Order: sequence, then C-alpha cells, then structure tokens
Amino acid sequence: CLTGLIYVATVIITAPEIETDNIYGMLSQSSLLYDDDGEIMDTAFSDQNRTIVEINQIPDHVQYAFIALEDKTFETHNGFNIIRIFGAIKDAVFNGGHVSGTSTITQQLSRNLYLTDEMYTRSISRKIKEAYYAVELERELTKDEILEAYLNTIYFGSGYGVQTASQAYF
Repeated sequence: CLTGLIYVATVIITAPEIETDNIYGMLSQSSLLYDDDGEIMDTAFSDQNRTIVEINQIPDHVQYAFIALEDKTFETHNGFNIIRIFGAIKDAVFNGGHVSGTSTITQQLSRNLYLTDEMYTRSISRKIKEAYYAVELERELTKDEILEAYLNTIYFGSGYGVQTASQAYF
C-alpha cells in the first residue's frame, strides 16, 4: 500500500503543470470563408476542423445525453470517480497491466487537452495524471465550463466538437 502511494505521489509530482485558464487558446479553430453575399463558401482549417460554441448554444438535451452516456456522476464528483478507478486498477492487476474505462467527462477533457502524447496509452500512470488534472480542472472551472470545453474537444469523425459534427451530419 505504501509503495502504491509513493508511486501515485511520484507520478503527480513529476506531471507537468497545466494552465486551466487558457483552454481555448490551446485549440485550433476553423475559419469560415464567405462570398460577396455573405454566404459561407468553405471552411479552412490546419490540423483540426473545429467550431467552438458556448454552452448556452448547445441544446440542453444534447448536454444531458452526453452526461447520461459518459458520466452519470458528473454533477456530483470532484473530477474523478474513485470507485471506478479502484475497479480499473483491480482489472489492470488481473489483466496484464492494461487500464481501460473509468474516465469521467473531466478526465476525458484533461486527456484531450494535456495528455495528447499519451492519449492512447493504457497505463496506470496516465490514469493518475488524468485524475490529477481532472481535480485541477474542477478546482478552477465550473461544471458548465468543463462540459462546454469537453463538447468542443471531442472528435466526431468529421471534426472536433458538437458544432462541427452538427454542421457535417445535419
């Protein structure tokens, strides 16, 4: 148990610091090209096709659907769900060290923003960093700010964020 605590402390201490007040500064956003009549002709983007929208522009039923599917305890947790993390650690011990699942919306946001190099690595150290960053996000941002950022960062196949997905699919 002491070895585990030392490991967790080491991962947290060595994790790079994050800036929670500049989330949208980290994200690329698409540019819209208009014709002479003010009609959208095309969308231009570099590495990520994204149109950022504010939470009040996202219908409530869309917000509730993501919370219901991804993180039923979103409104009550402080960044991570300890029961789910212990379950994942137990599964990792009995399944060869691979950790899966367990991520809250806030953890997914922290992974999408701050752990892009490790995003597809299934490891206990990444989960610890995710949880640590999730706590930092929860400490500095409101639930609406977290949900807004999450809904603007997730990938939908045609681009990033719910607005880009709605423009592509509807």
